[in-house]
Amino acid sequence: MDVARVLVIALVVAFVLVRRFGERPVKDQDRLWVLPVALAAAGVAEGGLVAAAHPLLGVVLLAVETAASFGTGLLTGRAMTLWRAPDGTLWAKGNPTVLALFGLSLALRAGLAALGSLGGVPLGGGALLVTLASWILAQGLALAARSRRAPAAV
Repeated sequence: MDVARVLVIALVVAFVLVRRFGERPVKDQDRLWVLPVALAAAGVAEGGLVAAAHPLLGVVLLAVETAASFGTGLLTGRAMTLWRAPDGTLWAKGNPTVLALFGLSLALRAGLAALGSLGGVPLGGGALLVTLASWILAQGLALAARSRRAPAAV
């Protein structure tokens, strides 16, 4: 992976983190697909999702990593602090639990990447973007479900 790709991936991760830990309105649920689909498409376009030397093992590893990212994303979306402003707008913000779950997500990804590397199946930048898309989508789905149950403003 060249420096430009690493920089783009780092910028995307930084953007996502800033959005998760800053106060932000919970927006239209119809748009929660936009960023994950764009990231997944960029990941597929990047290529290298499955190692050519071990395609079956590569597919299994990518599936496990994507599922782990989705699971930690769901937990993160459920852990975020939600509240309603006096105008009725629903807001979300990260908290220490979200930070711990982000750390868990990173540790899982690093562990799976190390396991894959030991098996001769290195994961490229495309796989990182696909799993990041899975993580963001799961958070959006969890927040959307929670927002439908949030009490209305008084």
